[in-house]
Amino acid sequence: MKHDNSRHWRTCQLSAHLLLVLISQSYATLEPAFSGGSAVQRNCSGSEYWNPAGFCCDKCHPGFKLKAVCPNSGTRSRCVPCEDGTYRENSNNFQNCFSCQHCRKPHSVVKSQCRSNRNTVCGCKSEYYMKIIDPLTWECAPCRHCGIGQWRTGGCIGENNTKCECKEKHYSVSKYSCKPCDKCRNGCEYMCTSSTPPNAVRSVRPTDSTSTTPQILVPVCACIMVLAVGAFMIYKSSRLWRKKKQALSSQKSLPDPEAKFEDKPRIVTLPPDTLEESVPFTNHQLCEMEQCRELPDCVPREIKHHEFSYFVLDEVPVGRFKELIRRLDVSESEIERAEKDHRSFKDAQYQMLKVWTDRGSGSGGNNVVSCHLIKMLTDTLKTMYLAGCADSIEKRFFLRTEVVHTEAIESEWRKVH
Repeated sequence: MKHDNSRHWRTCQLSAHLLLVLISQSYATLEPAFSGGSAVQRNCSGSEYWNPAGFCCDKCHPGFKLKAVCPNSGTRSRCVPCEDGTYRENSNNFQNCFSCQHCRKPHSVVKSQCRSNRNTVCGCKSEYYMKIIDPLTWECAPCRHCGIGQWRTGGCIGENNTKCECKEKHYSVSKYSCKPCDKCRNGCEYMCTSSTPPNAVRSVRPTDSTSTTPQILVPVCACIMVLAVGAFMIYKSSRLWRKKKQALSSQKSLPDPEAKFEDKPRIVTLPPDTLEESVPFTNHQLCEMEQCRELPDCVPREIKHHEFSYFVLDEVPVGRFKELIRRLDVSESEIERAEKDHRSFKDAQYQMLKVWTDRGSGSGGNNVVSCHLIKMLTDTLKTMYLAGCADSIEKRFFLRTEVVHTEAIESEWRKVH
């Protein structure tokens, strides 16, 4: 009977609050009719309220109540703090504060004390949870204990009761108990011959989509890997084919000195007295031709030191130049001497190369670079993973030297024959 009276009292309070809201809304709609007979536009901000005198006033802060409205536009309202045991959570223009809540329900405790800007926060003791009956009514109810064949999946805390589910290989008998599986039924799908138990609702579409995701990703990843490998092989093959094509085109563009030496003696007759003199020269010439076919840079006199050095300085990265010089066995003292003698860094680099080429040629006054030095330099660049620089140097000097050498052979052959 007591519980019914309290519920009836709560219902009356809700009705009274609703009636007050309706009256305030109707007053707000009728108020413009009393302001001189014409509606006044209200442009008050969220932190202000409309004064019936025809201007906006500032609201009181949370924890305060209105004592007196602002007398004129641009002035402030008079606000006072809420008394002990009362509170106001929001900005307002009311003259009263709400009474603080009291945690007097059975098994209830105070989580947070009431302050002027915050109501009391009530909670429940351990092993109890807050059961919400309606927006204004709650009680502390005992936490649920999982029954036989169940295990706990959610704790009893705040407004949530304990959550229990059946253990593995168990099926639900009631809300509070589960039994071990004995045949194919809901919850015992592993005992069914088919994938779905009898009387089961098919609601497995979300799991189907997640299970098919790996099946789709595997072939897609495999296709991507195959395409990547294929593209890499095509790139390597095209690069190799391009190099071979350039080599063949450079060989075809040069005259064939061996063909001239093989064919020409067949149609030209030499006097007996000059035969002995021409035969040794021809053998020497053939020897030079074989060496030139093996070493296209065997005529180093055409490669000037300054032309070679400045080309190398332009090709090799500045940050890797000292590493190149050290790999070519130039000592640290020689490197430091070149840097001290030459203020310009490029001049110092030029001097370092000059030290190396002079040492390799065996003569400090020689102004040419021999073929074996260029070969040594390009091989060193390749060990430094600078194959692009090595290719540029080879194309610049080896190909040009081969052309010069062929022209020299042709001129010598014309003089003899």
